[in-house]
This record gives sequence, C-alpha cells and structure tokens, in this order.
Amino acid sequence: MLEALTVLAPMFMIFGVGFVAGYNSRFQQAATGLNDFVFSIALPCFIYISIATAELPESFPWHVWALALIFPAVFSILVYYGTRWLTPQHRRQAAPLSLSSSYGNVGYFGIPMTIALLGTDAAVPAAIVHLLHNLVFLIGYPVIRGNPHDTAESASRPASNRSTLQRVGQEILTRAVLSPVTVSTLLGITVAALALPVPEVVTGSIQLLGATAIPLALFSVGIAMHPALQSLRSGGLSLGLVATGILLKNVMFPLATLGLAWMFRDAMGSGWFGTVILMAAMPMSTSGYILSERYDASGDLAAAVLAGTTVLSIITVPLLAATLL
Repeated sequence: MLEALTVLAPMFMIFGVGFVAGYNSRFQQAATGLNDFVFSIALPCFIYISIATAELPESFPWHVWALALIFPAVFSILVYYGTRWLTPQHRRQAAPLSLSSSYGNVGYFGIPMTIALLGTDAAVPAAIVHLLHNLVFLIGYPVIRGNPHDTAESASRPASNRSTLQRVGQEILTRAVLSPVTVSTLLGITVAALALPVPEVVTGSIQLLGATAIPLALFSVGIAMHPALQSLRSGGLSLGLVATGILLKNVMFPLATLGLAWMFRDAMGSGWFGTVILMAAMPMSTSGYILSERYDASGDLAAAVLAGTTVLSIITVPLLAATLL
C-alpha cells in the first residue's frame, strides 16, 4: 500500500489544493471554463500522447466489454429496483442513487491514476474502459430519464418509436462518436498502429497541452466539491441513502468487479485486469452530478455521494491499488 500511496499522494494533494482554491469566488466562477478546457483540450491531448507513444495491446479481451460496459449497467439496474423494492418511501431517489453508486470518475481521476500506477502501457486499456463506461451513463441515463424540458402536453402523449430512436442516435453521436476523448483515442491508436510520422512541433505542442491534464483535472474536481457540499448542507436528504450510495460506489462496486475480473485475470492479462479494477475503484463522476441535476427532481443526493466517495477514495483507491502492485 505504501507504494500506491507514494504514487497517488501528489494527485490527492492537487485535489486538496483545488478544494481550498474553491473557497475563492473567482475560481468558482472559472470552474466551467476550466472543465471545458480539460475535457475538450487537455485530457484529449494527454490521451493521444499516451497512446501514440505506447505499444498497442496485442488483443482486446471480450471480458472488458462485460466488465466495463455490461456490468455497470446491470449493477445500476439492480440498485434502482432494489431501492424501489426495499425502501418504497425513497422511490423518487432510486434513479439518482443507481447513477451515483455505479458511475465512476474514470476520466479526470481514472485515466491519470491508472497510467500513474500501471505505466504508459495502460494508456490504451484506460482509454477504452473510459469510453465503454461512459457509454452506459452519458448515453443511457438521458435516454432512460427522458427530456427534462418536455412540456406537459408532449409528456402526456406516448413517445413515438421514431422520436426515441432519434434521441438515442443523437446521444450516441454527440456524447460518444464526436466526443473529444473518443476522437483523440482513435487518432492515437491510428498513429501508433500505422506508425504515422508526426512533425515534432506538433507532437511537442500536444505533449505540453497534455501535461496540464492531470493537475488541472484534479484541481477542477477539488473545486467541484463546494457545490456538492452546499447541496449536502441544504438538508432534506436521507443520510442513510447517502451512506448507502457511498458504500456501494467505494466498496461494493469495485469488490464485485474484482470478483468477476478475478475469474478471467489470466485470459485478460495483467494490464487489462489492473485497469478494469482501478477504474471501478474511482469515486463517483462529477458528470454524474451534472446528469442528476438535469434529469432528476434534484441533484442533492448525487452531490452528497460525490463528495463522500471522493473523500473516501483517498483511502479506498490506495488500498485496492496495493493488491495490484
């Protein structure tokens, strides 16, 4: 565990600096622009450089699809229906709890931490797992929850198959195919696979931009804790539901993933196995809070789980990482 802590401690320190900076209103106001820069420029550059300069994996195990795409969806569904069945009084919170307990911060936290712990060989697996995991929630949750801006009249009419298909297609196109992370991943794989020559001035510029991804991503997550904590302090939340969400995301979800992956560890290889486990251990995604704020009646539960899982991950991520190193 000491080795994992040595690698991860500076990253959590940057997260702490971001949290302290979030007390300043100027940083709070700049948070949106900072997130846009990280997601649209810095992180894609970081992913591209990590992939383009690394050796591509010899195979893409089918088990990764099951563990990074299918299992998170199944886990989320089980939490949703389990909440509605076991606690009927919290039926309205079933959807945000299912989202909070299974949607991990595989981008800002996951990719940098995985590469830091496992090396650059984990760049491609980390990018692939990130894409698969996001497909479940960035596309699935808006499609299932529907359009929050629908009028009462349109809500009273049964949605046509055509409009549903159009909405699904639009979500897939905008959130998956045209995502900067997706484009940078495919571009990096193409350059590495075909050994395409890239001018040094281009590579050097991308490398400089990519070098800002890890610190800025962690810094921005630290700032994001403040609106989450404000929502938590607003009251009206069931502390039992918050604790359940934190327990599910930080403990049950990664342990369940570990148990499933352990059966296929030899077939997957150490790189894919370690990447899948570390990604599952990540705290709740800040994007999950944004989704819940938009598509649910309130994003307070997601905000509280986001804050709790992020703080607890300072302990749980190094503990799980210690089993891989």
